[in-house]
Amino acid sequence: MPIVSGNVSLYNETDGSAILPTPTIGAVGLLSDISQIIKYTPNDGNELVLIGITKGHLGQSALLKELYGREEGYAPKVDLHAEKIAGDFVRSCHNQNLITAAHDVSDGGLSTAAVEMAIAANIGVSIIDGNTGWFFGEDQGRYLLACEDSNALIKAAEISGIPAQLIGHFGGKEIKLGSASIKINDVADAHDSILKSLVN
Repeated sequence: MPIVSGNVSLYNETDGSAILPTPTIGAVGLLSDISQIIKYTPNDGNELVLIGITKGHLGQSALLKELYGREEGYAPKVDLHAEKIAGDFVRSCHNQNLITAAHDVSDGGLSTAAVEMAIAANIGVSIIDGNTGWFFGEDQGRYLLACEDSNALIKAAEISGIPAQLIGHFGGKEIKLGSASIKINDVADAHDSILKSLVN
């Protein structure tokens, strides 16, 4: 992958504080058939399946940095073999019409990915209860898949040797993480206005 730009100097500072290196990677893909694009907007009533292994890795996570101002621990390890298997599985499920939408799990963990999907579709989402690492851990090689039939999707994952579990569903007008809930409109408003508030 070519690094096409970015601030990678070890000596750049602003007001005595170091600026983190920010290499920018450029990638271009080509699809011969636009129908092969996998969207990330679920349908109302879709079930939500998580594929991949969740250990709750919080080192160097968005949660630690944004809420607690802490940058500690190690970033999660990347297993390129597992990443490829998961990516191939998602594309295969799309080709078999087993999934409605998909989103990779990265910064902010599965809760952030699920909320981004919900905001894009303007529908609520409910996720089964768990601890902090469950909701915000940034373990790699995971995807959220919206589907009509979670049983068929999970069976396909088992055949492919990929961990999969039903963790929730889309619908309603609230975002529910276990027993905690908030109206999706409130989250969408905060999401849409944050850049403007930072600039102003």
